[in-house]
Amino acid sequence: MNIIAVGAHLDDIELACGGTLAKAVKGGHRVKMLVMSDSSGVNFKGETIRTKEEALKEGKTASKAIGVRPLEILDFPNKDIPYNSRSVEAIDKVMSEFDPDIVFTHWPFDTHQDHRNTSLATISAARKRENVLLYEPFAPSGRSYIPFRPQVYIDIADTIKDKIRAIKEHKSQYEFYGKDWTEAIQGRARMRGFECNSQYAEVFECLRLKLDTLPLL
Repeated sequence: MNIIAVGAHLDDIELACGGTLAKAVKGGHRVKMLVMSDSSGVNFKGETIRTKEEALKEGKTASKAIGVRPLEILDFPNKDIPYNSRSVEAIDKVMSEFDPDIVFTHWPFDTHQDHRNTSLATISAARKRENVLLYEPFAPSGRSYIPFRPQVYIDIADTIKDKIRAIKEHKSQYEFYGKDWTEAIQGRARMRGFECNSQYAEVFECLRLKLDTLPLL
């Protein structure tokens, strides 16, 4: 199977489905990560959040931690990723070449504008794809007035360590948010695992699902 995960920023994918992707790689599936921006930027005070060089180095190291190659990064501006024909066609081009059986992307009701627009652009680009699953948002992802609906659970008990290791490779973010960040991520996975009689799990909202596909994971 070919599996693609589309994220707005370097670290979004690992946070949301790093365990699932690591599991797919170990299961012999082809996995690709597509990130919309180089994830560099400054805040409203003009302070550097993360440099381009820093983000790219961390992103490549993190993707290797879950066994994913290649990692493709597009050149849309961080904080201003659009939902328009350019972003839709850029994703569509990658999908046409990779031909994914499963598409993972952001939840469209995320209040972070980059996450929301990446989701909408991916949904448009994946209009002919059979399986599209939406990430559960997690801080620092934006919170929403619309509740996320956990519908599809994937057991990641065997790959939770790969997921956490990948997240820690985003050293600039790990240093900023601290140890509590990764502990909370692991705690969320533990809670989701408890809900589906597993030790750890990742969960997704379903846009479309062909039921004879996902059991392969």
